[in-house]
Amino acid sequence: MKKLKKWSLGFLSFILLFLGATFIFHRISLEKEQASLTPVGQQVLVNGHQMNVYVEGDGLETIVILSGAGIASPILDFKDVSDSLSKKYKVVIVERAGYGYSDDSNQSRDVMEVLSETRQALSQANVTGPFIILSHSIASLESLAWQEKYPNEVKALVGLDWALPSSYEDLKDNQALLSVAYWSSKIGLLRYFPESFYIKNPTLTETERQQYKLLAYKQLMSQAMFHESRLVKENAKKVSECTINPQIPALLMVSNGEGTSFSQSEWQHYAEKFASDQSNVKVVYIDAPHDLYHYQSHEVITRIEEFLENN
Repeated sequence: MKKLKKWSLGFLSFILLFLGATFIFHRISLEKEQASLTPVGQQVLVNGHQMNVYVEGDGLETIVILSGAGIASPILDFKDVSDSLSKKYKVVIVERAGYGYSDDSNQSRDVMEVLSETRQALSQANVTGPFIILSHSIASLESLAWQEKYPNEVKALVGLDWALPSSYEDLKDNQALLSVAYWSSKIGLLRYFPESFYIKNPTLTETERQQYKLLAYKQLMSQAMFHESRLVKENAKKVSECTINPQIPALLMVSNGEGTSFSQSEWQHYAEKFASDQSNVKVVYIDAPHDLYHYQSHEVITRIEEFLENN
């Protein structure tokens, strides 16, 4: 019994020492790595923090890309999409607070507050609408709120595997796991994970991958990301009654459900039910995981271009 107690105390001491050393190394490394971050885009001041707005292309119509949750670098994550679409359109990527090159923030992550910051950032960067909103996953909530409250600013909607409000009603709430992820990030444990855990874009150059890695160490999981995740069910309720304005055409590309915690039939049913009785909403199914724009990039781009040409 004494040996077991001694061994347990020794193991606990080792864990505490390991976590302490990791935290110190992480904080020192973040200071050094700051000099290696090379922001692209325009920094604008919104609600007391800097937000990054990236513009590519000079087409007459403007596409605004809104990333899903937990993306350390939306600009690099959507690089294939923006590079392709910018040949015909002006493509704008707004990095929310706590994402990419934007500052972290402890401001409310209420969906209307997030929308307000996005609109302010675009205004400060002199990007004018109406906009084609191309959004992924959780950004469905902001997109629905946008077209509901400011329909004149939205020309069309393109949903990349939207996590619709009804799906959040059935999603298991695990606040404990979120807290573990948050504190693990603050300690610096992400540094022990393989790049594939947080870099999903397989086409990035080595230089781009290195930049993404530094942003992941800094931003995953930021305060803003943490609070955004904690509020997601509440935000989903706020837009749960939203339907898409009949004057706004919408394309929803739906994955096979892999990576969503739902089965394929369950996941696709949310989109089917949402689009029913909305003739302006087109649903297409793509046999790929949740981040479908990484797995079926060519098909996704082709579908978007065909949809926009016809609407």
